[in-house]
Amino acid sequence: MTAQVPDTILVNADEYILAGVNGGGLFDPLDHGMRPVMATTACWRGFECRYRVRDDRLLLDALQVNLDEPAPTVLGVTPETPPDSSDYSAIYRDMAAPIGFTGGLLAARDFIEELYVHMGFHPAWKYREVRELLVEGGVVTANRDCSEQISETRQRLSEHPLEPGPGAQRDEIMAWVQATFSRDYGW
Repeated sequence: MTAQVPDTILVNADEYILAGVNGGGLFDPLDHGMRPVMATTACWRGFECRYRVRDDRLLLDALQVNLDEPAPTVLGVTPETPPDSSDYSAIYRDMAAPIGFTGGLLAARDFIEELYVHMGFHPAWKYREVRELLVEGGVVTANRDCSEQISETRQRLSEHPLEPGPGAQRDEIMAWVQATFSRDYGW
């Protein structure tokens, strides 16, 4: 398996990785009649999103998706055909599409290289800077720095291995793999 390409989110012109999701209503290609297929081993789900916070609104800014069929117009945006070197079959830019998400998002940056594992999405505790955005119906109601809280979590987890060891049981390995592909969080 491979570490996965994350979604990104622009907050105050700063780019972050979307490292945690607690809630519902983020963009899902299936809701728009698209059936993404794996783009590469680094993108099993077949798409990646770039979100943006502008005027306290959560927007879908861009989408890259890999499809086996012609790409439709999505949220009023016609796709571009990417260059041959792209892993995706369609690119949507400058979407500025409101997203009705409700819940929390962990926006993270400054990845700690020593914590890299070649599997799934990297959780927020593997980053030095983490912000939690609380969103209600697409409106950002809070944007708080939770880097210190995440640092405490990182300290607590540092006593455990980053991945199952050679003697790990199949169930333990499968649970670990499943956990690495989840971006869910809760506190």
